Amino acid sequence: MSPIAFSALTMHSTDPARLTRFYRDVIGLPLSPHAHGTVGEHDEGDLGQVHLAVWRASARVGGPFVPVFRVDKLDAWLLHVESAGVPSLHKPLDLGEGKRVVTLTDPDQNAFRLIELR
Repeated sequence: MSPIAFSALTMHSTDPARLTRFYRDVIGLPLSPHAHGTVGEHDEGDLGQVHLAVWRASARVGGPFVPVFRVDKLDAWLLHVESAGVPSLHKPLDLGEGKRVVTLTDPDQNAFRLIELR
């Protein structure tokens, strides 16, 4: 298996603008509007080497906080975790810009993501 690294933290809310204002204006996270690849508008930024993003909540992506782990070969990792009985919430999504992601759940039903950056 390829190495795994902590890559990002996504935050999900029924009111993403309110959540962005809180984390940007009160806590000081560097969040600003972005739209790229195949994903719609959202707020994002980097804190050191960790990418942060704020999204509208939905059952498909889990939340409210979803850790994202970077892997070199998403398909191999997906086969590995699914063979261990780890359920995925959707098929791998092509985000554009060489990014592919899948959302899975741990034994406590917490969502987490694996992302491949080509």
